[in-house]
Amino acid sequence: MTDLAVPATAEARRAMMGGEVAVHATGDVTRSQLGAVLDRLAAWASRLTRFEPGSELVRANAAPGDRARIGPTLTAVLDWARAAEGLTDGLVDVAMLEARLAAETGAPVRPPQAASRRWSIERGPRASVLRRGPGVRIDLDGVAKGWLADRALALTPGRSALVDADGDIALRLAGPDDAWGLGVADPRDAEEFLAVLQFRAGRAPGSFGVATSGTSVHRWAHARGETHHLIDPRTWQPATSDIVQATVVAGSAREAEALAKAAVIVGTARAFALLDRPGVLGALILTERGDLRATPEMLRWLA
Repeated sequence: MTDLAVPATAEARRAMMGGEVAVHATGDVTRSQLGAVLDRLAAWASRLTRFEPGSELVRANAAPGDRARIGPTLTAVLDWARAAEGLTDGLVDVAMLEARLAAETGAPVRPPQAASRRWSIERGPRASVLRRGPGVRIDLDGVAKGWLADRALALTPGRSALVDADGDIALRLAGPDDAWGLGVADPRDAEEFLAVLQFRAGRAPGSFGVATSGTSVHRWAHARGETHHLIDPRTWQPATSDIVQATVVAGSAREAEALAKAAVIVGTARAFALLDRPGVLGALILTERGDLRATPEMLRWLA
């Protein structure tokens, strides 16, 4: 997803989370203030990644036994992960790192028994404890990106603001003339957009989120064929639905990310029923046949 026609008086960008994070704001705000937002976001992200050996997530995954002490940031994101699981009827499941690694490497993997996949958080007066079944390891991936976008937006000064956390976007519209245009990438042609979304103050809630998920990125080729990163928790295999890409507008970036991912996993037979719920402000779906389908609510955002 690409930000277009951004009316920012200040902007800051930084390589982060395997891509780029950008913060824009209108009103009385400076680039250095937005840089401070990125500093804070980077500190949070460094605790949640599985790609830095010293991150809090890596330490928790490597802890012996079934208990690991965790700090407030990881606790908050795991709280959201549990809420996202409920929001998506179990289709968002962060306890599938082994399945994700198998998709990347081509190694065989089978879903374990449900009882051994359980995890929970115990809260104490000074720290929380992550309890998990044997062999359970956590992969936060997009769950963390959506959460980080929302947290960064809450910190961003100025009037209207936009945080693009490597494709998961959190927006705040406050000024009467402020507007943002967002281009939805076409996975079939890197130079084209599937659609352009236009958001204006007065036509949208004060704060909301936009996210796109699909099977055309993060792909790997192995002897068993091509795989991708969207794992179906029912099979522990990359999803095989008829949806190539889904874009969702929702009340927050974290909700939009979770629902877009879930829609791709279940396919068109269930996606529109899944997205027919309070808080979903629109959805745009591209099928493997090349059909582009939108919910009625999405039509008001199309430029």
